[in-house]
Amino acid sequence: MNTQTQNQINQLLAHVKSDGEILAAILFGSQVADSQENPNDVDICLVVSGDGRNSVRLSEKRLEYLKVFGLDIHIYQQLPLYIRQRVLREGRVLYCQDEDQLYEIAFMTIRELASFEHVYRYYLEEVADARP
Repeated sequence: MNTQTQNQINQLLAHVKSDGEILAAILFGSQVADSQENPNDVDICLVVSGDGRNSVRLSEKRLEYLKVFGLDIHIYQQLPLYIRQRVLREGRVLYCQDEDQLYEIAFMTIRELASFEHVYRYYLEEVADARP
């Protein structure tokens, strides 16, 4: 990761720490894997505390961060289930306000995935079977 990118992440984390609505900031994607393909591709996932069902509030929060920071900012609660799983499995937590609450959100995601997995697997099989 280059110095400019690290500075952007540090500025983001300073802002996140002063934002009472952000529970955690997680780095995920190619930067976690130390991929040198595109050093400017920095994916940050913000976990918003509280009820994650208010999509307008979540979108406003994302736009607030996108306006200021030149990073790919995502809101955990708005990501598709399979991406949330990747964030949990492969991501690196950069900041966490309340570890117990983050674990609770992770556990809820795992439960959701377990109840949805058979549908997802069926979909993948159908897509694979449709290929010539």
